[in-house]
Amino acid sequence: MSYTQNETEKRKVEQYFSRKKINPEAIQSFCFMQNYKFRVGPSILILQLRSGKTKMLRPNKKGTEVLHYLLDKQIPFSNYTPQAKQAVTVPEKSYWSIWNILFDVFYTAVLLVLGYVMLKVLLQEPTGEYLVKDIAKYFALTTYVICFPIVLYYLLYKCHSIRTEHEGLVLSNRFSKRVLPYDEIRKLNFCIFSSKQPRVFIELIDKDFCYHRYLLGWMPLKSAKELALLLQSLGIDATDSINQ
Repeated sequence: MSYTQNETEKRKVEQYFSRKKINPEAIQSFCFMQNYKFRVGPSILILQLRSGKTKMLRPNKKGTEVLHYLLDKQIPFSNYTPQAKQAVTVPEKSYWSIWNILFDVFYTAVLLVLGYVMLKVLLQEPTGEYLVKDIAKYFALTTYVICFPIVLYYLLYKCHSIRTEHEGLVLSNRFSKRVLPYDEIRKLNFCIFSSKQPRVFIELIDKDFCYHRYLLGWMPLKSAKELALLLQSLGIDATDSINQ
């Protein structure tokens, strides 16, 4: 079975490996979606070379293309282990932390207050005596105007809540709801972006070996283990890279 969609996709992956100074023919096996030494986060690809050396990459947006290319080359996917499906009842349960939500609300409130204060100061008549001070006010307001929409985009669009239901995993935010049927997920992993930014990501490979990742803004870290065990019982190769 061929996973690579076309020659253009194949050529892009070959160029990607060339930039990383890796010969695809020298790859003995690979692991995907797991921590590597002190490196944590989504989209970690570990290549075991025939020379005995190990290379770590982060294909990020090229995750699907790179995965398809390696599978087409029939390179062993070392950490993909299909699980036996068990007869279990999936609870309808939401996973979220009140502390994470309160932090986001507090963070947004602080930004709103800062915006109000800066706007009030800006509306004052320029004195002309302190040019640097006036320039600093305009610079601060410009920075705020740029950053505040980014924060709102992060909180309202990029962050998802997660819920288990009978038909699948439900990821939702303020604007959309996405249902991921259990039988369409091959592999799934919970991870954090970094040790300094412990926001939970869910990354998964679907039935067509396409890679996806989502930010779970309000999920408590300890829930990853519980969810991974539940998904394993449903036949998904689910792992928890947070609580290892």
